[in-house]
Amino acid sequence: MIPLFETGQPLKFGLDGLIPAIVQDPGTRSVLMLGYMNQQAIDLTRSTGFVTFFSRSKNRLWKKGEESGNVLHAKEMRGDCDGDALLVLASPAGPTCHTGTDTCWAEANEPSAISFLTTLEQVIESRIESGDDSSTSLPSYLSSKLPKNLHNFFVFPPIPKL
Repeated sequence: MIPLFETGQPLKFGLDGLIPAIVQDPGTRSVLMLGYMNQQAIDLTRSTGFVTFFSRSKNRLWKKGEESGNVLHAKEMRGDCDGDALLVLASPAGPTCHTGTDTCWAEANEPSAISFLTTLEQVIESRIESGDDSSTSLPSYLSSKLPKNLHNFFVFPPIPKL
């Protein structure tokens, strides 16, 4: 079940029964698209793990990628501070926009220095939590996650064991 976090306010649907849902890639933090969900779309997204919207043009539930195969794998959903919008963190299985671009704003959905730092933080936290002292593999792991355009700017020497 995909978690839905509310910020203290229950979700508020419009008179049409819909709530705007902003989709963001959890790895790159790129905003991929905007869609609308009703309660049934939220429930399906949470239970199946595939982002489902209510299509206003088709007037029906619509699983993103149902025809193209470019589905969105939901990771987490969050209500905003007023409860009148959703943030859906989802990993794309291909281009998100129906025009074939990565995002509906024709932007590339690529890792950035910021997403690399997020990955670094997550790796360090998981190592600390698990008590893993095999830090010598950390430099090669981090190097593999670094965007290619940043490889020349970072050098990861082996980390000595304490």
